[in-house]
Amino acid sequence: MQNRRDFLSAGAALALSGAVPEALAQTKPPIRIGAIQPMTGFAADYGALYNAALTMAVNDINAAGGINGSRVELKVEDDQFNAQQSVLLFRKHVNDGVVCVLGPISGTSWENTAPIANAMRCPAINSNSLKPGISKRPYALRLHPPDDSMIPEGLAEFRKAFPQVRRVVIAGDVQEASGAAGIEEYAKAAARLGMEVVDRVSYQTRTTDYSPMAIKVRSANADALLVSSLGPTTLGFVKELETQRFDKPILVNALVWAGNAFINAVGTAGARLYTLGYATSERNQGNPAHDQFDERYHVFAGETTRLSKPINICNTSLTYDSLMLVADILRQKKIDGNTEVNAAREAIKDGISQLKDWRGVNAIRMRPSGDGHIQTHLLRAVPERKTWEYALAPADRVNTPYLPG
Repeated sequence: MQNRRDFLSAGAALALSGAVPEALAQTKPPIRIGAIQPMTGFAADYGALYNAALTMAVNDINAAGGINGSRVELKVEDDQFNAQQSVLLFRKHVNDGVVCVLGPISGTSWENTAPIANAMRCPAINSNSLKPGISKRPYALRLHPPDDSMIPEGLAEFRKAFPQVRRVVIAGDVQEASGAAGIEEYAKAAARLGMEVVDRVSYQTRTTDYSPMAIKVRSANADALLVSSLGPTTLGFVKELETQRFDKPILVNALVWAGNAFINAVGTAGARLYTLGYATSERNQGNPAHDQFDERYHVFAGETTRLSKPINICNTSLTYDSLMLVADILRQKKIDGNTEVNAAREAIKDGISQLKDWRGVNAIRMRPSGDGHIQTHLLRAVPERKTWEYALAPADRVNTPYLPG
């Protein structure tokens, strides 16, 4: 399989030279790939981040000559973070003749779309959602690690950072699938680490008054708070906790690591805030491909989006990897724009079904569940710089992956 660094290097060289290789334009029909992102509405911040990564991948592939003589055409549809809309748009993509769909991004949307991918025999690849147990082989694959590996790994590091933590409250969004699932994963992981869950506090995706929840958290007198909810929802909650002078460590799952708005807006409420992730914008992370992607992505997203600065790298590289993976499979299977659509879909399905380990910007190990695994670490908010950083030194991090069957 072709090394991802070849594509990254080629893209970087083109970016530095300013050259646009028009001579690489092909005469074969294009290969059409669909994507589903929340480009407007409640979660448009996520869509802007991930769409920039997909656009970078398309540009890199086409600049390097396309796929077996065919250019890639990406069709992005806006689901506004609505699961029903995600399903309708997935069906639209299939009827429009795409060979694969990238997304949708939310756990609720992925849970509803993955079975349809199998029913319609069209591959779908998710690189963002967290709820465990919702990928559906052979057509629906998730590259992103779900919370049944991210939370145990991250909570183990949280415990190393705060060995005095014994009693915890778990809070989260019970309306959104990934939020609700994260609550349960926290409970299981806390039990394995000998932590006592003294209370659970719930709210919903568009809750506006968090004062009753914050009062309940404070009254529990716990050593720490574990939270599972999307960035916009968590933002209101942690700001209310700050108003009520809650001064214990807060760990939020990767739902706030992803996205740009949360870390830019959390301000002083992030003083004791931690999350889970596998990449930051810090350099020299032991992965030159990440450093190169990080540099290029910040330039590209800065020029093509209205995202607040600094731009949060989070899991954008995995979105980039998802399209590069599809390109690799198509290239190996000798698929081009002349290939019949159903044959191309079957080739991609076979490729993702056989996938075990893959190295792009990220090193991904595939699990039997159809989910990827990437080692997760504890990150801390740095509000004054509006960024996430690794909370522990490399020698102190947990590097024994917890991989449930």
